[in-house]
Amino acid sequence: MTAATARTALAAVALPGGGTEVRSFPLPPSGADSGLLRVEASGVCGTDVSLYADGVARSTVLGHHVHGRITEIGDVAARRWGVAPGDRVVIEEYLPCRACGQCAAGRYRLCPRTDLWHGGRRVGLVPADEEPSLWGGNAQYLYLPPEAVVHPVPEEVPEELTAWTLPLANALDWVRGAGELRAGETVVILGPGHHGLAAVTAALHGGAGTVVVAGLARDRARLEIAADLGADTVELTETASDSGPRDPHAEPGRPGPGETGATDSGTALHEHVARLTGGRMADVVLDLTGSGAATATGALGLLAHGGRIVVAGGKGAASSPLDTGLLTRLTATVRGVRGRAPERVTQSIRLLATAGAALAKVPTVHLPLDEVGPALDRLAAGTGPQTPHVVVRPWADPRPAPGQEREEDR
Repeated sequence: MTAATARTALAAVALPGGGTEVRSFPLPPSGADSGLLRVEASGVCGTDVSLYADGVARSTVLGHHVHGRITEIGDVAARRWGVAPGDRVVIEEYLPCRACGQCAAGRYRLCPRTDLWHGGRRVGLVPADEEPSLWGGNAQYLYLPPEAVVHPVPEEVPEELTAWTLPLANALDWVRGAGELRAGETVVILGPGHHGLAAVTAALHGGAGTVVVAGLARDRARLEIAADLGADTVELTETASDSGPRDPHAEPGRPGPGETGATDSGTALHEHVARLTGGRMADVVLDLTGSGAATATGALGLLAHGGRIVVAGGKGAASSPLDTGLLTRLTATVRGVRGRAPERVTQSIRLLATAGAALAKVPTVHLPLDEVGPALDRLAAGTGPQTPHVVVRPWADPRPAPGQEREEDR
């Protein structure tokens, strides 16, 4: 067991009533069944934005797309996770019980203890007043309790790509798992956000013949990124429903196209897919928008016979009519998804090590801890950066005050 280089850690703490502040916490003592991670990066997810926008009930260190290096680890934990001090790892957000039927079947993401709709005990959700406080990735160190889910990351995975591990794992699960993608098929992705761009990579690597990404005019820069990744893109006309309230559980930044199939936007997208496929239409449609429930309904009109709709963007309690006659005629499938199966994380790491260079084209916004709050404010307001890839770097120097720029920033 090795000792961490410091016995305190800085963290960006989301506060009840809004805002964040950077606080210092003591590092926890070492235990045989726990560990400590020096955080290299914490990716900002739509759930972080939602939690921040809704207001946390108790002070909380957010951040659940976390990777870094093990600095301390007990003997029992080291055997369980197969890691040692100095190893690079990715942490899943789940903190499951390891004893229920879902955990026994390997579906720990559905464990009632960690399920968002039940216990909700996850990395980035445990309040900071519960010792040892360092439960989220927006901190210099993250406490690894016995129930943590840890995945080793080989050194050949570029550090700048490691933050893509969980978004890409999700995309692999949704495209190749729930979407049952087969070689040569056409995939339509609604929403060019963080997971939308990861889904482009997952679909192309899975052998998709054509990948189409649809977004609004406000998403133009993101559509250009999708095109750089190898997708065909469609810019849709914004409708009244598109500009309405957004479910912040979806991608950070701007909402995606809504009401497809029921508006001029839906007609334009349908015609575009029809032209690309010679009228056959799409085999897989991923709804990643988080906008109105009618988006999923309109997606049905984009499907080929035997097509699959995968709904991942949260719709809250919204409902919308579904043309069951068309569903039957197409022998189509509609599936809701969340998170990912454990093996998808391993596949994601392997893909990033061998063929992940395309994702390096996606611009990244790096945040020091003192910029976490202002950035979440902008994301919650829908005025986030052009790129959806926003990453907290806990060890980065604070940004200088206006007029005090460092020489390297000029």
